[in-house]
Amino acid sequence: MNRRLKFSLFLIVLACGGGEPLDSEGLASNETAFEQFTRASQLYYRGRLTAALEEFNGVIYRYPDSPLASDARLAVRRVESDLAGEVQEPISDLISFSSRVAIVGRPGVVSAVHEVSSSLRSIGAGVTEIIDEQAPALTVVFYGQGFASEASLIADSLGIWLSHPENIAFRPGDELISAVADGFDVLVILGSDAVFASTLR
Repeated sequence: MNRRLKFSLFLIVLACGGGEPLDSEGLASNETAFEQFTRASQLYYRGRLTAALEEFNGVIYRYPDSPLASDARLAVRRVESDLAGEVQEPISDLISFSSRVAIVGRPGVVSAVHEVSSSLRSIGAGVTEIIDEQAPALTVVFYGQGFASEASLIADSLGIWLSHPENIAFRPGDELISAVADGFDVLVILGSDAVFASTLR
C-alpha cells in the first residue's frame, strides 16, 4: 500500500472519531495532539480546507515532538496543494522507473545517504550515491526540467523520514544538476542538518 493511500486511510479513521470529546458541530477538541489532528482531519473531509490547514499547523507548532507532527506536515502540503487547485496524481505516476536521482552528501553523512537511497529505491526511484567533501551542509532537493513532481514526492518523503529540517525545500536546478550530477533528473543534497526521525518510514 503506498504512503499517500495509507495517509488518506489514516485520516478517514481519525475523522470518524475515537471517543474523544466533541463540540456542538461534532468536531474533536484540540486539547491534545491526537485530538487536534482528528479535528483537522474532520475539517478536511468536510471541505473546510483553510480551517483544516490551521489545525494541522497547530499540531506541528504546539506538539513538535509528537509522532503526529510528521503526519501533520504531510497533511499541510496536501491541503496547500488542494487550496492551490493542484491535481493530485497517484504515487505510481509520480516516480517513473526512468527517473534518475542523485543523492549527494559529505563524508560525515555517508550512512544517512545510504539510508535515504535505500528508502527512495523502495518507492521506485533509480538512485546513485555521490560522496563529495564540498557538498553543502543544508538539505535541499533540486529538479531538472519536467521532474518537479518527482522532486516534490522526494521532498515530502524526506519531510517524513527526517525530524530536522522539518520542511525540505525543492526548487529548479538544471544548471546545478548538470554541474554536480550530469545526466540525473533530481539532485538531493543531504546536508549535515539532516536528523533522522526515530524510525525511518
